[in-house]
Amino acid sequence: MIGGILRNADANLEEAAQLLGTTRRRMLFKITIPMIMPAVLSTFLLVFSSAMSSFAVPSFLGLPVRYQVLTMQLYRTMDGVAPGQGFAMALIMILISVGILAFNQRVIGTRKNYTTVTGKSSQIALVNLKRGRTPISCILVFLIIMVSLFPLVTFALESLIKVPGDYSLSNLTLSFWIGRDNGAVITSGEPGLLLNPALWKALWNSIKLSVTCALSAGTLGFLVGYGIVRGKGTRISKIVDSLAFFPYLMPAMAFSAIYLSMFSVRRFLIPSLYGTFFILALIGTVKYMPFASRSGINSMMQLSNQIEEAGEIIGIGWFKRMTRLVIPIQKSSFVSGYLLPFISCMRELSLFVLLCTPQNRVLTTLLYYYNEKGWSQYSNGLNLLIVIIVIFVNWLVNKTTGASIDKGIGG
Repeated sequence: MIGGILRNADANLEEAAQLLGTTRRRMLFKITIPMIMPAVLSTFLLVFSSAMSSFAVPSFLGLPVRYQVLTMQLYRTMDGVAPGQGFAMALIMILISVGILAFNQRVIGTRKNYTTVTGKSSQIALVNLKRGRTPISCILVFLIIMVSLFPLVTFALESLIKVPGDYSLSNLTLSFWIGRDNGAVITSGEPGLLLNPALWKALWNSIKLSVTCALSAGTLGFLVGYGIVRGKGTRISKIVDSLAFFPYLMPAMAFSAIYLSMFSVRRFLIPSLYGTFFILALIGTVKYMPFASRSGINSMMQLSNQIEEAGEIIGIGWFKRMTRLVIPIQKSSFVSGYLLPFISCMRELSLFVLLCTPQNRVLTTLLYYYNEKGWSQYSNGLNLLIVIIVIFVNWLVNKTTGASIDKGIGG
């Protein structure tokens, strides 16, 4: 998000300050940081809410060392121990996140204008980082290798070994990928991943679900972001902004439990949707719409009203202004608003684990099933497949449209 804002930000302010002899430190704190503050706060809010509602990572890494977080306690209580306490914990998590959201709204609301893309714009100079660019880049490259590339190698290697911990050549095998029968000792005769009908069915379900959620959440989110920015300062705009982001503040597992309670059986006009594709698409659309709305808000904050006003003066309708002016100018942000829900849906577990059945199982729930069985080779292989699919989709979108997550969702 911050990268997208910096990429589209106008450099005229920094260039003018540089000509006037402004120091780099003052330029950074008086021009650059205030310019990107909406994206910084939105990013902080997204990361904070994501960490508050995370379940899979804490459960896999925290249980062995007895490190407890709210989501793990929430899952334990809602798994039959005390569902009422679980909803109370969910309420506490929501209140904490709402407090962060109120802080975000208060700080952004004190600013008069964040427009950085008008009829004449050039890329931001970023002169403040000239001296520190090389050491910062080296540190970041090292961190990326350790937290991103190294785990990929680990996933691949762990999916090839018969006995965990033994990395000798004699212990390597491809049977977990292409074997037709792996024997009863390790995986009860389960075929290899690439020959496994369950994987291909889950892959098709994941892609279908991710595309559906991306199209619906991306479109709704962009329209919501457009309406919020164009109505900035009004009470309805603030209400819509808060309501649009509220689903993301809900812990994913609590959100899933609510949908399970609502749609498990037919109640008056509410149909029974449990076990259907529609309930997964519905909860995914609602949950991921905040991603697209943040993208729409950040991109529209940069776009001056003068561009649309010029089209309106000469009689161009709203739909044509969208398709001929707004979307082409902010194309990368618009496409990224679809891409982020797709990627989030492909790797989502907490949101779907209570709603998926064996008939509509997706890749992440299949991975969770293998992990519960103790088939670490299969779960590591599925992890690797999900990462490869996400990287490929991001690369394909980048080649065809020029947009990608690594370029940011703010511009």
